[in-house]
Formats: sequence, C-alpha cells, structure tokens
Amino acid sequence: MKRLIVVTQTSKYHSFVFKDGSIVYGHKLVVFPIATNSHFSVLQSVVHTEWVHSYGSSLETRPVYTPSDCFETFPFPESFAGLESVGQRYYTCRQSIMQSRFEGLTKTYNRFHDPLEKGLDIFELRSLHLEMDNAVAAAYHWNNFDFGHAFRETKHGMRYTISEAARREVLDRLLTLNHQRHAEEESEEAAAFNSLSRSARKQKRKPEKDSMDPASSLFV
Repeated sequence: MKRLIVVTQTSKYHSFVFKDGSIVYGHKLVVFPIATNSHFSVLQSVVHTEWVHSYGSSLETRPVYTPSDCFETFPFPESFAGLESVGQRYYTCRQSIMQSRFEGLTKTYNRFHDPLEKGLDIFELRSLHLEMDNAVAAAYHWNNFDFGHAFRETKHGMRYTISEAARREVLDRLLTLNHQRHAEEESEEAAAFNSLSRSARKQKRKPEKDSMDPASSLFV
C-alpha cells in the first residue's frame, strides 16, 4: 500500500495520521491497512473517540487504543458517502496548522481543547471537526443528531466535545448496532454450516453401483 493510517497506542489524544505504507512500524503504533479519507473521518470523529474511551483501556490518565476492543468491535457505517471531502479538508487544515506553527499533534490539540485559544486556524479546525462529526452521524442515518459540542470538563481533562446526553446516546446506538451485526454474522455462519451439512448428507446417501447390475460389468 502507498499509504496507511496509524495512531499512537497510548496518548493524551488519539490522533490518526497517514503514513508511508512501505515502512515497518514499531509496536507502540497501531497500524490500519486502510488509506481513505472516509475511514479517517470515522476514526477521528467523536463517535469513534467515545467508543475508544468507553471500551479501550488506560495508562494513568492516558487512554490506550487496544485494536481488539476499539477497532475490531467498532461498527463502522455501511456507507461512507459524504465523508471523503470533509476528512481531506480536516486533515489538510490540521497539517497546515502544525506546519505554520512548527508544532506537533499534541500541542495542536492542546490548543484545540483550550477554551482560551482564539486563533482563527484553531477555530477553523474546530468547525471542521463539528462538520466531520455531523457527516459521520449522517453516514449512520442518525438524522438531525444533536451532539451539543462545547468545552466540557471530562475525566481526561478539559475537552471540546459533546454533551453527556449525546455521549450516552452515541454509545447506546453503537452498542445496538454492534449486537445486530454480531447476530447477523452468527446467522450467516449457521446458514453456511447447515448448507455444508446438507451437502455432506446428500453425498453419504448417494447410491453405490450395484455389483449385480449387468451394466457394471459391461467394460470389464
């Protein structure tokens, strides 16, 4: 792959970035073999963030991204329509901020979550994040979902994030979808197993050629 998405496993903020796909990365990075801005939009959205904070682990005050709990169980939307453009614009804006300020991701998100930060570039990034979150909600067909974005005190410190009511609703909807997908997978597996079993039984019932049948010795 020309590029892929990576995230630091243990970090104050889980900031997903595109990296060169030809490089072998260390064990402290989680590597995703996906390269679209649409997938980036979902992974960087508050929808996925709340899932990670709820089902991932932690080290001191820092959340830990465990793929088995945070990625493999996460129910992605069935359609990624409308996510490519906003993901690209968000990523480009974030890269531009880091380059112009000569700062990394942590300092950039420190500004992002600081209510006293009034920079126009950070304001634009917040606006794009809100747009991206709304686009992800639309991909799930959560029409007119009210996230209630604002500065709020959380167990991880001050964050520009969603309301507690919205957080609970997001997790409830994702968990319902997770259970639904799991039930569908089990049903498909059961149907496939039953199909194989029927096929095996038919093969067992196939009659053997009668040794007394004159046709059986026709070419002897």
